[in-house]
Amino acid sequence: MLCAVALTAQTPPASKPNALRFDINAIDKSADPCVDFYQYACGTWVKNNPIPADQSRWGRFSELQERNRAVLHDILEAAAMNDPNRDPIARQIGDYYAACMDEKGIDARGLSAIQPELDRIRNLKEKAQLAEEIAHLQRAGAGTLFDFNSGQDFKDQSHRPARPGWSRPAGARLLSQDR
Repeated sequence: MLCAVALTAQTPPASKPNALRFDINAIDKSADPCVDFYQYACGTWVKNNPIPADQSRWGRFSELQERNRAVLHDILEAAAMNDPNRDPIARQIGDYYAACMDEKGIDARGLSAIQPELDRIRNLKEKAQLAEEIAHLQRAGAGTLFDFNSGQDFKDQSHRPARPGWSRPAGARLLSQDR
């Protein structure tokens, strides 16, 4: 939920009604579909929609994602309005969203919300305590050394096997020398 709130908190681009549908004008009629079907099907769209400076890639699904973010943002903003006629669920969602957007309040509280966890980590004295702390953080939902999720079995679509793996913060991936 927090990720959804964080994503929708960004200022969304102006959405165009009915902009996300098959667009005959995206076709590059100068391209031969038998030679380069992608250029034929998407060439004009690609030419008219350069990758935005704040993105690493851009496509029709990116537009859809941005539109969905804008819709979710509007829903959350409406739920956060102080309307006495809000139902209990909308009030709870709106209050949660408003609390997440209260940057001054968050800054004023500082690290107080996570200070007990930081103290637990700071008070580790021996390597032997590390495994217990990692287990504690995993149970609390904090990403540590390991990641455990499920994914589609490519040979049996009805099966979703468990997939353990290494978990590294996004920054570590970006700064990694092996990439």
